[in-house]
Amino acid sequence: DSLTDVSATVRGLQSVFQEQEMTENVHDSVGHGYLATFVGKNGRFAILRMHSHGLVTFDLQCLEGDDVAQVDNLLNALEKKLKALLDGNIQRIKRLPALIRGSDVDCYWPTADGRLMEYDIDEVVYEKDSAYQNIKILHSRQFGHILILNGDVNLAESDLPYTQAIMGSGKEHYAGKEVLILGGGDGGILHEAVKLKPKMITMLVIDGCRKHMRKTCGNVLDNLKGDCYEVLVQDCVPVLKKFAEQGRTFDYVINDLTAVPISTAPEEDSTWEFLRLILDLSIRVLRPGGKYFTQGNCVNLTDALSEYEKLLGRLSCKVDFSKEVVCVPSYMELWVFYTIWKK
Repeated sequence: DSLTDVSATVRGLQSVFQEQEMTENVHDSVGHGYLATFVGKNGRFAILRMHSHGLVTFDLQCLEGDDVAQVDNLLNALEKKLKALLDGNIQRIKRLPALIRGSDVDCYWPTADGRLMEYDIDEVVYEKDSAYQNIKILHSRQFGHILILNGDVNLAESDLPYTQAIMGSGKEHYAGKEVLILGGGDGGILHEAVKLKPKMITMLVIDGCRKHMRKTCGNVLDNLKGDCYEVLVQDCVPVLKKFAEQGRTFDYVINDLTAVPISTAPEEDSTWEFLRLILDLSIRVLRPGGKYFTQGNCVNLTDALSEYEKLLGRLSCKVDFSKEVVCVPSYMELWVFYTIWKK
């Protein structure tokens, strides 16, 4: 045990808290080392824990407007004293940046695999509940405007690599082709696809961001019809069914509706069924030799991605697929994209 004398260590640290006029309150840790809280006159609140296996943790909460220099002095003094008291017994010491709670602008968003990221967000540009989802657009100093749907980071103005990947990463020839886009309300896919001179693009979307994501969508969402595109503000499922019944087909289908669910648990069954329905309908409206593009999810979610690939083997017709891993800037994680075609 690296903390052979917890009592001596605690006594050694008390002078630091006394200098800061912080009152100690020791708690019963039920045989799991030492646990104490400290309260300062300026509203500071601290928790010191010394675990029996040797880990020492110190958490300090401060109010907005607290003297940053004084806080740093407290942490520096505590770190210096710990190094002196535990000389030779410290394997590692790490000070983490402060978390900001209750601020006007929420800057913490989780990655798909559950890691917490702090974004440099300085403004809420737009927020509204549509008939289908909660929509937020936040401004990041690095990534520009970020579209967040139902609490998930969707796309930022910096994320052209996402748009390029879900369109085939520049390997496809869209000129003179018919294209179907499912979702993509940020307008990025439509904006990039129009540049490639397709014969016609049909886009099915329930919500669109034509005002606050201009660096992503340009002006293509200013009008629902253009020389080579039409935007239908409709639920894609009944429209896909109608296209299939009519025998209408496309050279490319780009699905930007939703990522592969992060979990294979039963509570996600409805999302998996939705994915399968969209896949089946999309393959039905895909021409021979055509391709279906979609996102997968974070590369670390191997179980979910494996389940998706098994799903591809259970569709109404046989398909083959390839995948590509791309770094999407605002996601701060590697993202998997799929290309699927009929066998």
